[in-house]
Amino acid sequence: MNADDDGRVSAGAGPLLEPALEELRARLSADLEAVAAAIAGLTQAQADWRPTPESWSVGETLHHLALSNRTFVIVAKKLIQRGRREALTPGPDSRRSWSRLRSIADAAVSGPVKNPDRVTPTHGLPIEQLRQDLAASHAAVQEQIPALAGLDLEALRMPHPLGFELNLYHWVDITGAHEHRHLAQIRAIMAAPGFPPAAG
Repeated sequence: MNADDDGRVSAGAGPLLEPALEELRARLSADLEAVAAAIAGLTQAQADWRPTPESWSVGETLHHLALSNRTFVIVAKKLIQRGRREALTPGPDSRRSWSRLRSIADAAVSGPVKNPDRVTPTHGLPIEQLRQDLAASHAAVQEQIPALAGLDLEALRMPHPLGFELNLYHWVDITGAHEHRHLAQIRAIMAAPGFPPAAG
């Protein structure tokens, strides 16, 4: 994953994977690119601004995404290690691709969600640090994708703190779905009355 001259982030292609995993990798890259484009040029004042005292700022939303991505990495690594340890390899009829986690990606479907304490963000962090942390945490998830190739993804499952269970494929895909969900939040904050103007 590389930073362009304007601070935007792009994901490297990496080795060619089976179609389902290649599609997953491309989708995650597109999700990160969309967030990076939305926050390109964001000033510190804009990153720290809140529509209401109870609302998150754009900066807090970015910090939440980075914290969440680190959690997804931990879970993915644990499931990958379990799969290797128990030799959970895919059979000839094993499913290799699933639809996007719509209930996570679309706030209109899932409604408000109370985030776990471990991914509660901090207000006022430097915007450049937030950009770098988001890119690094996202890249750490994508780096797990090649290891999915030899595993039975459906058999490797772990509960999510919000009360549902995900397989290994979805523990990786949730990164982009979650970023997609919060991209809508970021855009709403930036479109809200009173959002600070760009630096002149």
